[in-house]
Amino acid sequence: MVRISVVIPTLDRPGPLTACLAALEPGFPPDAETIVVADGGSHELDPVVAPFVAPLRLRLLQTANGGPAAARNRGLAVARGEIVAFTDDDCRPQPGWLAALASGVATSPPRAVGGTTHNGLPANACADAAQLVLNLLSRHDRELVRRERFLPSNNFAFPTEALRRIGGFDERFRTAEDRELCRRWAAAGHALGRVPAAVVDHDPQLGLVGFARKFFAYGRGAARFHGAGANPGLGESARFHFRLPALLLPELRRRGPARGVAIVALLMLWEAANLAGYIAESARLAATPDAAEADRRAGTR
Repeated sequence: MVRISVVIPTLDRPGPLTACLAALEPGFPPDAETIVVADGGSHELDPVVAPFVAPLRLRLLQTANGGPAAARNRGLAVARGEIVAFTDDDCRPQPGWLAALASGVATSPPRAVGGTTHNGLPANACADAAQLVLNLLSRHDRELVRRERFLPSNNFAFPTEALRRIGGFDERFRTAEDRELCRRWAAAGHALGRVPAAVVDHDPQLGLVGFARKFFAYGRGAARFHGAGANPGLGESARFHFRLPALLLPELRRRGPARGVAIVALLMLWEAANLAGYIAESARLAATPDAAEADRRAGTR
């Protein structure tokens, strides 16, 4: 019997995917399976996954490129476990990750959980800043409402049937699909929790251009998220930006002067890229009112 399924979307990153699967192998539970979903791409993955087929009870699905939300839905559709966990191809789950997530998920009443994500490339300032932004956002959110409202898609798990019942991931989102899913999950009356012991190291290979592109895309996703149905509102986003210096100061002290200066500069770039993406997507939605109305209806499902 399969108790837990691990779904990993991938697109043309055979090296990181190999590292992800190798990290997942030690202590892999005997009642678990792995589903790798190739979201299009040009690399032949059969030789990449072959060493892991037996130890991880791995299946490889090939799909047309539809984005990470669509790829995760393909994995969800065929998952045989009563719990489904998600990580990304550039993440390395630490020993005990899957068992920790599984122990935190309650299937009745439905409860989803997320773990702890660390930057796996400490020498890369862009990777450090990118993970820091997400960690500070999560910390701010928990302090604001005293409960979990957002779990990142590279480290979370759900009861499978409950996730299927609410429709899985919204495939119109290329970014912020995890924010949208968590909002819809909570709106259905289900709980979100956190299991700090479920740890993954995230290895994003980011330079300045990639960093800016990443957060431009996140800004577009934020505009779509805020434009679709009931949401926490832009006021809370503004509150985060006002609190950012206080949240950031202890992190800068820990990193020292040289890295601290780099982080501040990168966060300025993050703010600019994120805002540019938000404005661009807001303008696009305003120019296509049918799409914006469809998003609003979907957000109130």
